[in-house]
Amino acid sequence: MLDYQSLLLAAALSGICLSVTMLVIWSAMRQSHYFLTASVGLIVIAAHVIAFWRYTNDPQPWIGALLMALLPSGFALVLVAAGQFYGHIDIARRVLAVVAASVLSTTFLMMVGLDGVAFMVEYAFATVLLIWVGWVFWQAREEFPALITLMTVLFAICAMSFALCGLVLLLNGSWVLGKAPDNWAERVNIIVSVACLTALGALPMTMHNLRVAARHRNEALTDPLTGLQNRRALVDSYPDKAFGEELAVVMFDLDHFKSTNDAYGHSAGDEVLKRFADVMRMHLRAGDSAFRLGGEEFALVIARVEGNYVEAAARNILADFAGQDIHTQVGVLRCTVSAGVAFGSMKKATLSEMLTRADRALYQAKRAGRNRVVVDGWITEPTRRPALRA
Repeated sequence: MLDYQSLLLAAALSGICLSVTMLVIWSAMRQSHYFLTASVGLIVIAAHVIAFWRYTNDPQPWIGALLMALLPSGFALVLVAAGQFYGHIDIARRVLAVVAASVLSTTFLMMVGLDGVAFMVEYAFATVLLIWVGWVFWQAREEFPALITLMTVLFAICAMSFALCGLVLLLNGSWVLGKAPDNWAERVNIIVSVACLTALGALPMTMHNLRVAARHRNEALTDPLTGLQNRRALVDSYPDKAFGEELAVVMFDLDHFKSTNDAYGHSAGDEVLKRFADVMRMHLRAGDSAFRLGGEEFALVIARVEGNYVEAAARNILADFAGQDIHTQVGVLRCTVSAGVAFGSMKKATLSEMLTRADRALYQAKRAGRNRVVVDGWITEPTRRPALRA
């Protein structure tokens, strides 16, 4: 019911506007190559629509060959952009082979007068490329399940509309047209393409913004030196009244760390901090969390208190760290660490209460000679690695 020329104009303007939008986004974030590649791809698709409009008025074979080369090229660039979005940079060479096959076959068919067959082949390649784009996004659906599912469905719908165009020509036996195809399937295809491509431009922008926001949040909650979570992450993870009997907190403080910095230099001190963080990671179970609170202070949240596991884990961390050889310009350095343990309660202690109790126990470990663990006032010495029972 809509004027065919108006539909073509709407498709061209939609592609151009979306391309300009992506180009502006890329100019502000030059590292996001996806937006540049997608922008060029959309311009090529818009050029295909303009060439198609020209062909409807002047069905010259060279114009037909041009428009058939532009469509798979535009979709191929969108496919490459999808690969860039997820780091699949090797996809370009495979796409180039598909585009070359499409362009060569449609150009040959157009020049020998089988323009109807050429349109069928063009629509077949467009369908394949669109399904391929949807598959690239679908493989990464764990990142944004709802958005990527919607995007995949839209690509599938758009691919089906191109397949439908080719199917109508095939069923009608339109091997030779002598003009641009104009039927109900073509009009449905233009409407679907305008709607889908607009949405498919907006959804990656949304995913990119969500990804940037998640990265910024992760950076805000991560200690840049050790890669452990920081104090802010600890506070965010455990709201008030969070620590029941099944949880425990172990606080660690590196012994004589200031003297280490003074004697060996701050770069050696940084290496000591990173080495201790690595030792903590080695002893993490599923559900446990390690944090750097600041300076030389660290914390370990034990998710399941079972038997003597908490004390044994703390002592093993102390023993493993004490056995680390840290090579510096001055010589080999060995360090120790002290630990204080606090257990949760039936009344569900707050994070502040747990840290205060663990810090008090840690202070007792320091006063008792360092390189040891204090658990509820009982002082132990890490003379050997105890067996874990959990």
